[in-house]
Amino acid sequence: MHDLEVFFKKIESIEDKYNELNRKNAYDFNLFTLMLKAGDEVNLHSKFIAELLNPKGSHHQGRKFLDLFLEEIRVKVPRCGVDVFREKYNIDILLKSSDYAIIVENKIYTQDHSSQLSRYLEKMEVEGYKQSNIYLLYLTLFGQKPTEAKVKDRVITISYKNEICSWIERSIQAVADIPVLHGTLLQYLYLIQSLTNQSYHKGFLMEIKELLLENDNLKRAIEIEEAVVEAKIEVQFNFWQMLLSNLFPHYAFIFYNTNSNQGLKKTVRRYYSLQKNIKDYGIMYQVDEQVIFFVELRNNIYYGFEIIDENNISSRQKEALDSLDIAWNETSNSVYWRYPDKRLNFKKFNHQNIFDLLDSEQKRKDIKKISDEIITLISNYKQGAKSV
Repeated sequence: MHDLEVFFKKIESIEDKYNELNRKNAYDFNLFTLMLKAGDEVNLHSKFIAELLNPKGSHHQGRKFLDLFLEEIRVKVPRCGVDVFREKYNIDILLKSSDYAIIVENKIYTQDHSSQLSRYLEKMEVEGYKQSNIYLLYLTLFGQKPTEAKVKDRVITISYKNEICSWIERSIQAVADIPVLHGTLLQYLYLIQSLTNQSYHKGFLMEIKELLLENDNLKRAIEIEEAVVEAKIEVQFNFWQMLLSNLFPHYAFIFYNTNSNQGLKKTVRRYYSLQKNIKDYGIMYQVDEQVIFFVELRNNIYYGFEIIDENNISSRQKEALDSLDIAWNETSNSVYWRYPDKRLNFKKFNHQNIFDLLDSEQKRKDIKKISDEIITLISNYKQGAKSV
């Protein structure tokens, strides 16, 4: 027991160290991710990078960022007027001078498709640019190559982990005397470091790894691993129980599992014991003909309306769904869904939002907020469907 106490004390010491680093540097406070999803290629990354590269951008630094970028990717073009476009000819970022064209295809969580890269090259050639003066940059998180073999000899692969991080670091140094630009670039650097597993969180994990490799620490950690899994099962199971108890007086939600007919407790246990073939599960309520409301778990809890058969949905039902005053994370022809304001990731189990569920009073408040929103959404839909 004494050895375990020492082990946990060392972990606590490492955690305190990184908490202090976060307090001083505010790594987790990031305006980019407060406003947009961290991996949003179009509205976040392409938009921000294009603005920096644009000599006429709102930063008023002329070619400063552009020249640093060209140095980083080792592309030499004559110093001349450059125009920067986004989504021109469907190209993520396009830089054009009178003689040179630089195409930047930005792929964070997606891949190239349908010969799009060769089409971009052909488009520039049609515009009169020589092949030797067209540069095709394929930007991914870690420098993956494009799937289109046709362009393999013409593409320059660059990554957020290396070239973009280095470019932003150099740009930060270049505007050290301009607080607004310096702070904005620093936040963007923290964001891409997080996306490429280079953040301060990674440093924390590496120190814990080194601690585990000391003496018998790994053995001790493995001995309590089963108890950790049991604790996760209990926390998630209690979440579902309390949510159902809040909802059931209003609407008759039932549990469902797309993998089997096993009950809630067994399903939660399978969630933490199986490494693959884990199917979604949750609770559901048939709100109306062709419309159900679901609360489901993949990695995160999310909830919303699903249309059973979109070909048979009435205009009355569709208008009622469209008129709901709620910020959905995603909508389609058949599904409207969102995450709760306090996102709950039961897979990674590594956020304070999850650990708040260990506090009885905080758990009651958090789950009540979710259930109240669900009850209101269903009620508003039903009222809207009647009045339409």
